[in-house]
Amino acid sequence: MMDRLESFDNDELMQFVKEPRIQMLGIGGAGNNILTRLYRRGLEGVQTVAINTDAMHLNECQAHHKLVLGADSTRGRGAGGNPGVGRMAAEADHERIAKILDDNDLTFVIAGMGGGTGTGAAPVIARQARQAGQLVVGVAIMPFEAEGDGKRAAGVDGMRDFKAACNSLIELDNENLNKLAPDYPIKRAFGVMSDLVVDIVQELAQIVTEPSTINVDFADLKRIIEAGGIAKVLYGESDNSAPGSVLDAVLGNPLLDTRYKGAEAMLLHVTAGSDFSLNNCHEVLAALKFDLSEDVNLIWGLRTDDQLGNRVKVVLLVSAIPNSEEDLDIERFDEVIASPLGDAIPMVG
Repeated sequence: MMDRLESFDNDELMQFVKEPRIQMLGIGGAGNNILTRLYRRGLEGVQTVAINTDAMHLNECQAHHKLVLGADSTRGRGAGGNPGVGRMAAEADHERIAKILDDNDLTFVIAGMGGGTGTGAAPVIARQARQAGQLVVGVAIMPFEAEGDGKRAAGVDGMRDFKAACNSLIELDNENLNKLAPDYPIKRAFGVMSDLVVDIVQELAQIVTEPSTINVDFADLKRIIEAGGIAKVLYGESDNSAPGSVLDAVLGNPLLDTRYKGAEAMLLHVTAGSDFSLNNCHEVLAALKFDLSEDVNLIWGLRTDDQLGNRVKVVLLVSAIPNSEEDLDIERFDEVIASPLGDAIPMVG
């Protein structure tokens, strides 16, 4: 038996390994724009699919595959900002979407809220993927206040539907860009939000597609996501390995809602240069655990990457957050809708 084990080479071991099939879907204009950035990153083991009712915009997108949604009803001319049109287009193309989703293990669905295709179609597609037994992580981006309270209200409704359809939803709000960088040119500001989405999604995907020193596998990710309740993803990148700086990066990100008090499950993954000490890692872990449930299911991993130098990247997935946090989320968006509107800022994508 020992001789057999000693003669086992890597090629023989790999025949037992089935890599998880990961697909990233960009729905509607904003989703397509972000997907192009993901495609250009060239992520290994990840397939990108752009889906839109607007054929002209879809033609400009870069992705492994593209689908004109509801071509018979919209004739490739878009949803006209009507979520109902986007929803019906996705429902009508149920079979074509099923072929795209076939055999996925983990599906990311990325969309802007408040418009037609993303708001209406993303929840339908996410729900279809989840019903097929896939883990579904959604990314939803709310429009600016200045785009009007009607669009913000549509975004809130779409967000609720999207959240119910996904295992986990990453909620982002373009309005936070006004607080972070009010003087940025519009294109650059949207680039900041798009890059954040790309970084988060890339880090989550690489958790299960690249081996780590302290490894986290697909089963670990699935266990945390399926813990139930409300889930959130936090992400930060520090320019040095000091625990305080790392914590500020992940808990002080102004573009993310970082509340997770009482969460019962957490997956923490750190990517850092080889100088990142075990003591630093333990300090970060202890601080992040402070607001968690006492009997939390905690999984953590660490990957070393010499190219990072002193930089540290942290992605944190928390789930089974008490409903009181959910109530705060809804209040946050509702309060913004009721606030005074400034000069109109057009939505890019």
